[in-house]
Amino acid sequence: MYTNSSQNRSVAKGPIRFESEVALEAFLENSIRPRVRVSVEGFNPYRPGDEIKRELVNHFESCGDEFRVIVPTDPIVDRRAFVILVGHGAEEKALQINGSDIGDWKALVKVAPEEEEEEYLMASRYKQSLVNALLNDRKFRFGIAVMGYDTSLPADQVESVLRELFSSCGVITHVYISTRNRRANFYFSKEEGEALALGLNGSEVGGFRITTRRLATVRSNPPLSPGETRCKGFTIPAHMIEFAPEIGRKVMAFRRIKRTMKKVMAFKKMKSTLKKVSSFRLEKDSMTPLINALRCLRKKDRRRFLFSRKD
Repeated sequence: MYTNSSQNRSVAKGPIRFESEVALEAFLENSIRPRVRVSVEGFNPYRPGDEIKRELVNHFESCGDEFRVIVPTDPIVDRRAFVILVGHGAEEKALQINGSDIGDWKALVKVAPEEEEEEYLMASRYKQSLVNALLNDRKFRFGIAVMGYDTSLPADQVESVLRELFSSCGVITHVYISTRNRRANFYFSKEEGEALALGLNGSEVGGFRITTRRLATVRSNPPLSPGETRCKGFTIPAHMIEFAPEIGRKVMAFRRIKRTMKKVMAFKKMKSTLKKVSSFRLEKDSMTPLINALRCLRKKDRRRFLFSRKD
């Protein structure tokens, strides 16, 4: 559940600025370089991770301009290693390693986009549900940004002073104080409250003259429809930026829970398999005396013994 008062949350930084066209071109070139994620199998996942990583680095470092190797931390759940490569031709070079001998094992290399992983898909759906719930939350429909107050005050005092000022405007549904950005966001239940709060622009609060302006909200910046693009005139609603870190934390927690559940299921499956193997061994052991007795009989007597048994 989202809290009604948020303090000291980080917000998105402003646009990146470049001092020269060369720097801009370098940034754009770096941004558009192809990125590929491949999975690697065939090694013993119970070996030390450093050994596995060293072997993979030695074979894949020449495939891309940049690369990252991720070795399995829990072989019971996933025995694959992943190599993330950046650069033109990286995918083709990585796939050429498929079938190669790496030490005492043969590499099985496949392209493995993270977007196709079950865990990623589930986390994406969960994240989208959080985003949709936040976009449709009516308490963020009308809001203003406040600046110019005494920023030396603690966040809770700033909220208290400004609440007193704006309480006459209507029902306040949410307050966000950003000490870092030296501004406060106030949301109201009705458009009338927003208009009255904007009318308090220039008011004096504790010896400081404040400035108020309308916030970007879902009402003024409706989300894009599927397939729709908009280059100008769109601003991300302020509360979506405010709660982005919280959504990120919830998604990470969700992924950890799913990973744990997957591990538990793998343990249960392994336990069931071991139980079946153990049962088979016990059954085999119970037949050992009979098998030994049959071996002692002559072939003719053995056939007579087997076909004469009723049980």
